[in-house]
Amino acid sequence: MDPWDHIRKAVADTRSGSVEVAARAGLGLEQMTTKRDVMRAARALIRAHPAMAAVWRISAAAIEGDVASYRDGLLRGSAAAADGARWIVTKRSTVVLTHSASGSVVRALRRVRGKVAGVLCTASLPGGEGRALARRLERDGFDVEVVPDAAIARACEEADIALVGADAVTGEGVVNKVGTALVALGAQEAGIGCYAVASMGKLMPAKVWQPEAAPAYESTPLELFDAILTERGPMRPGPVRRAAERILLPAPLLKLIR
Repeated sequence: MDPWDHIRKAVADTRSGSVEVAARAGLGLEQMTTKRDVMRAARALIRAHPAMAAVWRISAAAIEGDVASYRDGLLRGSAAAADGARWIVTKRSTVVLTHSASGSVVRALRRVRGKVAGVLCTASLPGGEGRALARRLERDGFDVEVVPDAAIARACEEADIALVGADAVTGEGVVNKVGTALVALGAQEAGIGCYAVASMGKLMPAKVWQPEAAPAYESTPLELFDAILTERGPMRPGPVRRAAERILLPAPLLKLIR
């Protein structure tokens, strides 16, 4: 397949998670033969998915000539991060609340299927990805209920934990679909744990996150999460912040930040 076909499909993909989008983009980026083409592709990808750390970082890997290494690490890390669900879903008949549609959350729930009594999926407007996630989980055999976004506080009272994905994790917060902050605040008020599942490959510098470029996303403060589930295990906000601040992106990419 022509490398630009992979790039165009990744640019147009509004349904898949960031790992899947970045992996497809990588198939095109690693076939680019000139730096000019790499930058053209990176510009298109980042404009289409400005909130996805994996897109920024696989573009950075392409500039540095190491796409396969980052992509393979991202896929392995995402699978390993899902194992972190075993640390937080420890009792049977657990009810899990989730928001938006995260492939990482699906993988995490599959790891603890026997202990999950039900999943509450917020509708996740605009876009309504929560309904699509609910259908996917039902096909996997989970007992699922879709709840209106306006009922997030009530859903938190009915759930045992809240578990969300992340398009990016910066030193300041978890970047995910708008409404994630309401879930985190509702979980805090209800006295239940709130967690995000994200591999280390989703860390990025805070200055890269530009809310005006991605109005359907928001950054929820790290302090509202009990832990971030990574391939290194559950990590508290402090270590996550320090790790994110160590991520460096190539100067040509940083010039794309307006």
